[in-house]
Amino acid sequence: MKRYKVKRSDGKTIHVVPKHGHLFVCALGCCCGHMEDGFARIPIELYHAEWERRKLRNTVHLTRTACLGQCALANVVLLILDGQMMWFHSIEDEAQVLALFDYIESMLEENSVLAPPFLLRENVFDAFTAHDADPMKLPVLSR
Repeated sequence: MKRYKVKRSDGKTIHVVPKHGHLFVCALGCCCGHMEDGFARIPIELYHAEWERRKLRNTVHLTRTACLGQCALANVVLLILDGQMMWFHSIEDEAQVLALFDYIESMLEENSVLAPPFLLRENVFDAFTAHDADPMKLPVLSR
């Protein structure tokens, strides 16, 4: 595993292992997963279990986070893979979580961004532009 050196502000040199991606799951915010407010449950335990089972720790980091800023959609997930952002909303059942991890693994194997699987296509959105995201036209990863 390739590492590089980073000098912290205290002068200590740290060996950093770069990752291919980061999966952020909104689970600590104002709406996502709050069933008492009418939102669907988030299977957060499954996210962690699949991340561990698939041994992605050194490849794609997993963070359970607070608000990602798309509250109207709820149960939002942000996947950053080699600098490319992919947003998903309404990820609330086990089949979707498993499909998401299958999707991540397939992109890592292909070394390319692929169209999302059928189960997730309607959950893709673009958080930073005024137009709808077309899941069939995601940019290609460059490594």
